[in-house]
Amino acid sequence: MNIDEISNYQPSTPLNIIGVEKADEGEIEIAIRYFTEAIDLDPTDPKAYFNRATLRVKIGDIQGARSDFTFARNLNK
Repeated sequence: MNIDEISNYQPSTPLNIIGVEKADEGEIEIAIRYFTEAIDLDPTDPKAYFNRATLRVKIGDIQGARSDFTFARNLNK
């Protein structure tokens, strides 16, 4: 890991990585919990909102997904 990677590191990154791994394993509800924990830890991380939104679409939670996609978009502005 170099200095640029360290300065761009977000505390929620490990939870996001585990969430992606769980989603890849088909454990959608567990993955959503990891993304929610990542958001609780760092509510300014758009990746966690985007990842959770993508899975919410998959389980049919369109309202929740819409909200998360909106948060992610606004954080990227």
